[in-house]
Amino acid sequence: MSNLKLEIVSPEKIIFRGEINLVEVPGKRGRFTLLRGHAPIISSLNKGDIRVQDMSGNEQVFSCDKGYLECENNRVTILMN
Repeated sequence: MSNLKLEIVSPEKIIFRGEINLVEVPGKRGRFTLLRGHAPIISSLNKGDIRVQDMSGNEQVFSCDKGYLECENNRVTILMN
């Protein structure tokens, strides 16, 4: 099974792109975490922090006002406004 790949983009630029262990996001119905092998999902995002853990275990946090997430085949795309 391949690693989880994440891309976070805004209208202006690519904010993050890389292979990760997990991403935790502020979904409309509460926070949730995506790991490798997650079922396909599309979700809108609320205001809050997006927490990313890279393959080395290091964490990065990105602020999100609102946006959308799609996960399919170990690829996560987050579109932020």
